[in-house]
Order: sequence, then C-alpha cells, then structure tokens
Amino acid sequence: MTRYPGRSIVAQRQRLAHAQPRTRPHSRRWIALLFGLVALIAAGVPAGTAQASPPPDANAHKYLGTWNYDQPDPATMRNIAVLSCPPPGDSCASGPLPLPLHIPQIGNIVFSAAANGKVVGRTDQGCTWTFAVTTGSLELSPPGQSCFNHTIGSAYTLTRWSVTVAGNHEQETIIGISHQPTGDLVTTMHHGARTRVSGVGGFPAMARFLGAWTYDPASPQTFVNMLVTVPSGAGVPSVSPVQGEVRVTSEHYGAIAARTADGCVWTLAVQGNTAELDPATQSCQLATGTVRVLFWAAASDGDHQHVVMAGTKELNGQQSTFYLYIGALTKQ
Repeated sequence: MTRYPGRSIVAQRQRLAHAQPRTRPHSRRWIALLFGLVALIAAGVPAGTAQASPPPDANAHKYLGTWNYDQPDPATMRNIAVLSCPPPGDSCASGPLPLPLHIPQIGNIVFSAAANGKVVGRTDQGCTWTFAVTTGSLELSPPGQSCFNHTIGSAYTLTRWSVTVAGNHEQETIIGISHQPTGDLVTTMHHGARTRVSGVGGFPAMARFLGAWTYDPASPQTFVNMLVTVPSGAGVPSVSPVQGEVRVTSEHYGAIAARTADGCVWTLAVQGNTAELDPATQSCQLATGTVRVLFWAAASDGDHQHVVMAGTKELNGQQSTFYLYIGALTKQ
C-alpha cells in the first residue's frame, strides 16, 4: 500500500486478478452477487497514470490525504453498505444470499488533486473515482461512473457519492447499482464515516490489534464468517464456516504479525484503526501444499475486528481461490 512501507495494494489487487483460477460463468454468478458491494468503493478499476497536479484550491485542500473508514456499527448503520433488490423488492434473484445483505465497510481512500481542478479518490483495493469540488462537499463527477472488479468478475455503477469534511472527520453518502447476470441490485450507504490518518501507525494504533482473537459464530443468514472457496477449472463453489483463533503480536514499528490456526504467520502494516497485508502477497507452506494470501484488511477498535480477505490454496494437488468478505472477530 502506498501509505505503508512495502508494495502497493493496487499491485496486490492486480496480482489477485491474475492469480485466480477460471471458473464457469454459472459458478461466478452467485459469488459476484455475494460480493456485489463487499466494499462499496472497492471495485477494481486499475489506477490510471498519475498526472502533474496543480496546487489545490482552498475548497479542495481539506479533503486531500488518506482517510480510513471508522469502525462499522450495525446498530447505527455507520459504515454499513446494504445490497438489496430494486423496487418493488420481490422481483430479483438473490441466489443463496439473504437480501437485503448488510456489508461492513473497512479500508481507506486517498484523495488527491487532479490536473483538471477536480479531486481523485483512490481506494486501497485499486478503484479510482473523480469528484467535483463544490462549496460544501465533494460530489461524484460525472455521476454514473462505473468500474469492473476483475477479482470477482462483477461491474458496478455509482450514481451518487457525496463527501463532507469537518476537521479530521469525513461523512459520506453512496448510492449505486451492482450489475449481475441475474439482474441489477441496489447498493446504498447513507452513513459513511472516516477519519484522516497520516504516517505509519505507532504503538497506540498497533495496540488495537494485539492479543488473541476468536472468530465470531458463523452465520449463513448474514454471511458473517462464511468462507467461499472456488475450485479451479469446472469445480462448484462451496461455502464453509470460519472458526478458530488468530494471535496477533508486534512485528516492528507500524507492523503486526497474525498467526492463524493452521500455524501460518502473516504480516500487516497498521495505520490508524486499519491494518493491511504488507508485503502485498504472502505465502505459507503446509504439509499438504501452499496457502497464499493476496488481500487482507482489518479494522479494529481494540475489542472487535472486521476483516476482508482473499487468496489461493494449492493443497493436495488441488488449486482454489478463497474469499472471506464479512469476517468478524472478538478479542479474548
């Protein structure tokens, strides 16, 4: 990630796109549906070539920098995206999913000045959006910007994205459409909230993550802690619960090490309330083969973590891709 030492998260997402095995179109359909807006702003349009930017005007300046989503809160719907059927709400195909589906939002965005006087927002998963600077807000400009996430083979169109800032706190409203083979779904987030961050996270930030963590009980009804595994070739995707413990220790300044139940150790860089895989691609050799993690983002308040993860497995001669899009852990 460009905000941390090491490789960029954009490069990581590109690796993930190339690393995934091909699946039959029908195998992709319900996976894309599940992740229709797993991170509403995280659909994967590769970042364009950077251009020289003029000095930002006074209205734009307050938006520039790196912003993390605050801890999602289902009680208030803060940073909870909702994936649902379009009106009247009973005519869309949901597949195996419980709709409406509530999806916690984590991760960050970097706002920077664009050469045309606008502001560009680039997410940690590699999607780039353009905003106009108004007197009181940033507004998606033009409306109806689309992106295609090569990781899950799904396209998205955002019709509205409004951003306001007061000091180091930011508020968002996002409305969009998830384009699926079975029809379009509506995606909304009315109570987005972020906090500005700068520099590598020191001990106060790292302390949010340290200790022993246990996955919350998995729920097919909400898709919390349900791992999706997609075999290579013509295999049929499967869903299974994620269980067990993750132990997190300090690695070095600004970094943590997470030991999973299989004995693998993964390193993440910390900035504010958010930790992300660093370096971008990591592998663990097991007796039966290799596990590779290609994306791992976590947001913690010290007691609870929200997690998004993706990677590949080559175990017992079989290759597959796995996704955990609504992960939740509680500190022991």
